[in-house]
Amino acid sequence: MPTTPQPDPCLIVIYGASGDLTKRKLIPALYDLCRLGYLSAKTGILGVSRTAMSDADFIERMKPWCQENPHFDEQTWSRFAGRLHYQPADATDLSSFREQLVPRIDQLSQQHDVNDNVLYYLSVAPSLYDPIINNIGAAQLVTEGKRWCSINRDRLPWQRIIVEKPFGHDLKSAEHLNRVLGRVFDEESVYNIDHYLGKETVQNLLVFRFANAIWEPLWNRTYIDHVQITAAETVGVEDRGAFYENAGAMRDMIQSHLLQVMAVLAMDTPSSSAAQHLRVEQRKLLEAIRLIDEADAPDYAVRGQYTAGDVGDKTIVGYREDPNTADDSTTETYAAMKVLVDNWRWQGVPFYLRTGKAMRRKLTQIVVQFRAAPHAIYSEMCGEEAPKPNRLVINVQPDEGINLKFTGKVPGQTGTLRNAVMDFDYLEQFGGESQEAYAHLLLDAVCGDRSLFKDRFEIEAAWRIVTPVLNYWANNPDAELATYAAGSWGPEAADRLIEPFGPWRNPEGEVSRSRLVHK
Repeated sequence: MPTTPQPDPCLIVIYGASGDLTKRKLIPALYDLCRLGYLSAKTGILGVSRTAMSDADFIERMKPWCQENPHFDEQTWSRFAGRLHYQPADATDLSSFREQLVPRIDQLSQQHDVNDNVLYYLSVAPSLYDPIINNIGAAQLVTEGKRWCSINRDRLPWQRIIVEKPFGHDLKSAEHLNRVLGRVFDEESVYNIDHYLGKETVQNLLVFRFANAIWEPLWNRTYIDHVQITAAETVGVEDRGAFYENAGAMRDMIQSHLLQVMAVLAMDTPSSSAAQHLRVEQRKLLEAIRLIDEADAPDYAVRGQYTAGDVGDKTIVGYREDPNTADDSTTETYAAMKVLVDNWRWQGVPFYLRTGKAMRRKLTQIVVQFRAAPHAIYSEMCGEEAPKPNRLVINVQPDEGINLKFTGKVPGQTGTLRNAVMDFDYLEQFGGESQEAYAHLLLDAVCGDRSLFKDRFEIEAAWRIVTPVLNYWANNPDAELATYAAGSWGPEAADRLIEPFGPWRNPEGEVSRSRLVHK
């Protein structure tokens, strides 16, 4: 029978505690873990940033964000607030680090009796990663470090670090970051976080594939025609225009989230569910993806940028009209890419990845399109609605669940065939609470489970895949930058990209428990 996780007591040190991610995601996630009894009663939380605040100020600032939890209650908050601490300091300055942070970490480790177990979280700008990691090492805060020991390991204190994306700006910077981390932490102590992997449906995808015998015989080039993976947002860049100018959709979403989801979907069967076995198969899948030449990038990728339009009842100004973006910006807010895998299982099966801002619906989903029946013996019975190939749709968000499209016979004497859908609703079927992705991942890191985190090899492999496209766009700024109206499903150029296997499966209608209807 499954057991509740029993994590070690530890001190969670969040660098960048005055930032948006900490208040919106990290502290509410930790509050929820506390509420559910998943954290050790001894676990403490220390926020660190340059902003001058007291412990009481920090607690007061975090409370409204935790109150958004539908299960919030004052008694739990009071217990959780007793775990919260704050230290103003410049974590990039070694003298400040030693004089202010080290004594506070030592004091709180003793106060909470955590046996020097510390989880560091880098919720800061990527430019600050290097100095903070180096200072953690120089201040000798990593007592485990390179001292990997399998004997009585449970009795040794541990130090781990969670690194928030982006993991570099390109392959060279990602390799550099990995070297910096490797000088201070063991690979087993580095947790590169991708919140997509913490989503319930992505986790369920592993179970769906490997706990059910019916899918594996079909999960290959013999039966699958192509795969579509979509991550669409209805919002524009909002107040992140300056960040997005230096990122773009390919770096922000495809290089990180979508390639990782693809690896989970398409990897070979691991020998167990242990993190090291999952890592091996996901890495093999990413390394089997065909690397294209830069000159061929237009045949494999499309970029677009949204113009003004309406998304629901909200009007969104065009990307270039945003005050934080350049008037002549060529940054893509939409990217689509065709990915081919050169291995026995997937040879000839294209994977189409797309992501965009200011799209018609907020949606993250996987569409597995099966091949048509080899001989249509019932075609004369279908009337105007010809039988369509089977399609498996995995909804990651919203309305988490899975549906399978197949052909069935309409009751009666006419012999009419129609397309039907079998629908599995995640929450409706199993009940319970669906936790926020960060809660899952933070708990896994405290427990030492790296199953849902990326390792350095996967990160570098993903950068190699997208680098030819990024280089082509950088070296050919005048190459086609398609536009699409906010509130649409993206540029027409993306339809041409998928044309031989298309169209894109764009859901229509309102999001509801009855699912979106696909074209």
